[in-house]
Amino acid sequence: MTRVSRPTRIVACVALLVVGACASEAGVTATRRGALPAPYEQGAELPPVESLPDIDPVEWQPCDDQPAPWECGTITVPLDYRRVDDAGTVTISVSRLPAAEPGQRIGSLVLNPGGPGGSGVDLVWGYASQFPDVMRERFDLVGFDPRGVGRSTAVDCGDLERSFRVVLRSCLQESGALLPYVGTPNAARDMEQLRKALGDEQLTYLGFSYGTALGAVYANLFPDRIRAAVLDGSVDPDAGAYNIDGTSVSSFGDPFYGVQDFGGTIDVFLELCDATRRCPAGPDSGALLDELYDSVFEATTEHFDDWDPKVTAAQIDGMLVSAMYNTDLWAPLAQALADAADGDASTLAAFGSFLEAGYPRAENSFDNLTEANVAIYCADFAGRAGRYAVEGCRGWPETNEPLPRIEAVDTATPIVVIGTDGDPATPGFLAPRMAEALGDAVSVRWEGAGHTAFLHSACVDHIVIDYLVDLVVPDDRSRCEFTDDVNTTVARAEQVFTMTHDRFEARLRDVFLAEGLDDDDAACLAAGISEQGNDAVLVYARLGVQRPEYTELRADVEDDCGI
Repeated sequence: MTRVSRPTRIVACVALLVVGACASEAGVTATRRGALPAPYEQGAELPPVESLPDIDPVEWQPCDDQPAPWECGTITVPLDYRRVDDAGTVTISVSRLPAAEPGQRIGSLVLNPGGPGGSGVDLVWGYASQFPDVMRERFDLVGFDPRGVGRSTAVDCGDLERSFRVVLRSCLQESGALLPYVGTPNAARDMEQLRKALGDEQLTYLGFSYGTALGAVYANLFPDRIRAAVLDGSVDPDAGAYNIDGTSVSSFGDPFYGVQDFGGTIDVFLELCDATRRCPAGPDSGALLDELYDSVFEATTEHFDDWDPKVTAAQIDGMLVSAMYNTDLWAPLAQALADAADGDASTLAAFGSFLEAGYPRAENSFDNLTEANVAIYCADFAGRAGRYAVEGCRGWPETNEPLPRIEAVDTATPIVVIGTDGDPATPGFLAPRMAEALGDAVSVRWEGAGHTAFLHSACVDHIVIDYLVDLVVPDDRSRCEFTDDVNTTVARAEQVFTMTHDRFEARLRDVFLAEGLDDDDAACLAAGISEQGNDAVLVYARLGVQRPEYTELRADVEDDCGI
């Protein structure tokens, strides 16, 4: 879940599970004047949405950016579900990977990455190959870009490298008709329309981070339509109380989807780093980090070109926060910190570049995460000009419908809510709160770290698979240990900071393909470097750091491969 601040520009402060999207040429099919609603009034009960309109099935086509069997399509939904006939429409972009075993197909598994503002299309494209075989065999994996996001009818604020006042004016000019309607309740209705267009009798859903808010609101609106729902990395179910009585439940002094605890996760990183010799930033990583803040500007970046000549202390802060989202980033981060402490900030610069745009860098890609994040947040929290005015949303139009407080539901199968102890963005204690608020739900606790649990814990994966595939509901307050098969701090640290060479081999192959090598050469080079390189060399190869120990080994392996 991305926290947004507004000093002088709209800025996304932390990384998201999935980023990247493409501009949509489809806009709101109504004029701004005709589409804007009456201002939302706190305490005033909104008229109910009596029913949703009929919708045609998705017309699947080949995808421009993905090979078969991937399919892409769109659905058209009302801009305002209370004025279906006269407020215009928006377009929702959808992509699916059909079930690999059609004869055993259960239905669609709809995914949302969070944000708000994350692209579900990019999520399914990027992560489908990592899903367990049984899920790819039994489900069509479906991702969609919510209204305001990416390939769907998207919020457009123009060039963000301008003053906030100018950016806001552009938002109103380009997307004024859309902004009041991008909040979570309307996105949940869009998801119900998507369920119908997919031809599923009930929804099977997996939502991460802010995606748990979307899933919970959907459950409140359409409880009888849920087959199974996993909410991984839960928001606070009472976040919407701000829109009712001004109660603030965030750690920022203003409304948000829940508290955050990046400092707590950083403490876990430092503790584990100091517990193993496999962490190059130990054995006193906290002291190393403190000293590095004062000395990093003196370090060079001579072995990495795609960054500034220097790394700043503020940039270290940003990298540290972003790395807390995924423990897979902890070993590269530790190597980068250790190298910088020795006077070479090249790995640190490469790590920052990787967090921004991967390696090799993905250039010229449109990503509206920042403006979509702000727009959805400001649509979810009402009172821009009223009693509960939200400072960060001053100047944005009043919402059509704010985020509600989550209430109890009665579903065919209890909902599963997962929390991670060391989750920096959605701390694990929020999961049992969400389960209690939903009533017909159970919570699962992973004692690990990083943002969300699925695909990071074999124990959690088994629970999710059994539930989604066979509707086996886990016991309430089920618990999974930090690391599978080990339960001491030292053993956990060894697992977290050990570079898994066979897994890195696959990643290095992708890197070398992106650098321009053919399949055979990329596979040979990746295998050789993975087999012969130490942990540091694997980091340099993954991030593109041209340190001598990497370039010399690469040259030798290239000779062996005949490259």
